[in-house]
Amino acid sequence: MREDSPDYSGNSNMRKPLRIIPLFALCCVFASSLWAAQPALVSADWSVKSPHSLATNPPSDDAVIALVEKLADQDRLSLCSSHFADLRHSGNLSLVVSVSDGRFCSLSIIDKTGPDFTAYAAEQAHYSLGPEIEDLAGNGNLEMIVDTEFTSWNGGGVMEPCVATWPVIYAWTGSGYTDVSSQYKGYYEQQLASLKKQIAATPSATEQARAPAPNQTPESAPTMVPVHPPGSLSGFANGIPMREVRAVPAPEASSSPAATGAARPHRRPRSANDCTEAEAAKIQRFLGISRDAGMSDAIRWAKSDDPDKREFAADVFRDIGTPAAIEYLRTQSNDWNSMVSDIAKSDLEAGGRGPALHTINEQ
Repeated sequence: MREDSPDYSGNSNMRKPLRIIPLFALCCVFASSLWAAQPALVSADWSVKSPHSLATNPPSDDAVIALVEKLADQDRLSLCSSHFADLRHSGNLSLVVSVSDGRFCSLSIIDKTGPDFTAYAAEQAHYSLGPEIEDLAGNGNLEMIVDTEFTSWNGGGVMEPCVATWPVIYAWTGSGYTDVSSQYKGYYEQQLASLKKQIAATPSATEQARAPAPNQTPESAPTMVPVHPPGSLSGFANGIPMREVRAVPAPEASSSPAATGAARPHRRPRSANDCTEAEAAKIQRFLGISRDAGMSDAIRWAKSDDPDKREFAADVFRDIGTPAAIEYLRTQSNDWNSMVSDIAKSDLEAGGRGPALHTINEQ
């Protein structure tokens, strides 16, 4: 989706409700001298000029996991991605690592200064294996491009539902890792152009709705029933609760209402084009092209018979954050479907302040 460009730095100034999702319960600084059975990376040379540079000769996945589990005082983690890079332009490498406890990938940065380690927790990008690390300005300094969701997820089902994301750019600014997205508007202009091409090349929502789900006839398609797994409403970026959806067999035509319970509408998860449209509108708002870009799409989704699309609309209204968008959220908080009303209420409780500030916090 991203297109390369030698220099995006023509503009400066500028900058999502956010909750930091640190997987690591870490102290700010870890003294390696206190450890027994140290992982190999504790004593390794993290300097850029090391004869065995960790950037060009990366350690094994097991070695990275051993370090992370030691710092986190947690086990049974799995590696989503890891990368050593001179993010601080200091001559010492940083470890950009994404690990999973079995559900999502959590992104952190670990810096080694002498015998000590400092860890930073990024706002979680649950649906990306890791950030892109690039020199966007062509000045020798590296930036991290982190795909960050601004709508929530309904897992599994006939079609894999989409999650709307947008790339947030972070860089070391002397005292921490900071959102510097506003300095790279040219980058976002290229992203917007790419998304518009995707939208133009994607079948319309009507065409997608008419198409049967893969390997299923309309008669055999399962009904999507929302369920809340234990812990699913906690620890989610941007204050947006995670919901899970599972497929269950549709009732037999001859089943009585008493035997099957209240009738549930067939739910076909939102299309990928919905997310692409939401992502393009997000960038238009960010660039100042239109403060309420995406409102017409969100209103259309809010009027859908499909509760999943109405939930999606609530998240988009929240991100738009204009008075008109908040009024739609208030209306949705009274939706007959409890899933829709719950997400709308959650979005309102989070403040309805529109896009949040992005931060990477020292732990």
